[in-house]
Amino acid sequence: MRKVLVPLVLLCSLVGFSAFGQEELNEITLLEYLDLVKASHPYFNKEQLAVDIEQKQAQSLLGDKDWFLSLVPTYSYLGKASAPEISGGAVEQINRAGLEASLDRRLWSTGGRLGFSWTSGYTRSDIPIGFENVYRNGVGATYTQPFLQNWKGKLDRLQYELSDYIINSTQLEVWENQENFLFDVSVRFLDWAYYTRELSIREGRLEIAKKGLEDVNKRFRANLVDKVDVLRAEDSVRLAEQGVVLSRSQWKAKQAELAIIAGSDEIIKRRPRYDIYRLEELPDREQSVKELKSDSRLLQTLYVLRKQLEYQRTGVENQKKAQLDLSVTAGIYGRDQTLIEALAIYQPEVIVSLVFAKPIGSRTAKGQLEKIDVQIAQVNGEVASIERDLESAMVGLLIQIQDLEEVLDLNKKQIESAQEKTKEEVKLYNQGRSQLTFVIQSEDNEEAAWLTYAANAYLYHTLILQYNALLDKILVIE
Repeated sequence: MRKVLVPLVLLCSLVGFSAFGQEELNEITLLEYLDLVKASHPYFNKEQLAVDIEQKQAQSLLGDKDWFLSLVPTYSYLGKASAPEISGGAVEQINRAGLEASLDRRLWSTGGRLGFSWTSGYTRSDIPIGFENVYRNGVGATYTQPFLQNWKGKLDRLQYELSDYIINSTQLEVWENQENFLFDVSVRFLDWAYYTRELSIREGRLEIAKKGLEDVNKRFRANLVDKVDVLRAEDSVRLAEQGVVLSRSQWKAKQAELAIIAGSDEIIKRRPRYDIYRLEELPDREQSVKELKSDSRLLQTLYVLRKQLEYQRTGVENQKKAQLDLSVTAGIYGRDQTLIEALAIYQPEVIVSLVFAKPIGSRTAKGQLEKIDVQIAQVNGEVASIERDLESAMVGLLIQIQDLEEVLDLNKKQIESAQEKTKEEVKLYNQGRSQLTFVIQSEDNEEAAWLTYAANAYLYHTLILQYNALLDKILVIE
């Protein structure tokens, strides 16, 4: 019987045999699968839209730099009681009509306001000796320049520049969400790789059970063993077949699940290429923690928020300054009793004003500054808290990974021991010094040792995925 037993370790090393049917399946790696998911899954486009929304919101703030056009037609009527007196007697009524058009905009580079205007008006005054018409036309320009508050457009640009921090923060949150999504998908792919290995082990056990049954039947026909040995061998085959059916079902279900996630029927024609027995070389604890604190997106999001608050604080400090604005208005106008003569605009007018304003006490700005200082302190506390949580998670992972490497080494020794035990049981059985039950039990133990090895290897690589996710290495930003 020993000659017909195929070592289980050999069967487990075979890739792509009957576990996947008669058709040879092409392999797909984890990275290749993740690329498919990133290219096709709607989750990624949906998440990125959050950044697009913030970018559009930021662009809308640029409207503050646009030219603003206004048209103001006016008409007024003054009766005798309201009309002023002139040398010719009391004015009985005055009718006025006019149109003013202006075009102005903010200059973010200086903080100033630039405007152009055109005015046209007509006044008819009814007096006892007749009436008097006056036409007035003119064009002008106004520029206002702040010297303290909003110097160089600090306040004008503030909301737009703060939106950059919001966009960066949103992008980091989107990447973190995508990282978590890919981590979940990666674990599912690892499940598929584990089921592949489990199915190979169980099919190896089935192959051995079938060959064992064939050998026992030959011995029974030669009257070398009892009927009970045949029954035991048949039971061993049936139990092995049950294990294969269950494992194959899990394998196919996971394959279908991954095909739907990737949105590709090609996955049905693939099998995973993932060595769950491979050990990874990781940096030491100090290096891993240092890399974690410098690269973690969770911390980077808080850093961006802190910078946003600090920049917002500079805006509030600017608001505390007094308002000192110089305004200059210059224009040329024409005035005459006839419309044609009034179009001759050559009479200059210049107005210069200096505006000073300052709230007494500045309690509003002071309260806002105190609020921002508390928010910054809160962010600093959150950074310290998350750093500690991340470090504890990292150290815990590294300890588990290191210990599992030792367990995996013990698993390999256990497999070797189980194989030696099977050889000895087969030898005793062939010599007639033992029962078939002990051979089958030893083969089952060997299978169990392989399954335990595979399960621990699966757990090991799950921890490796957690380690990479903690360092934000699963989502590759191109």
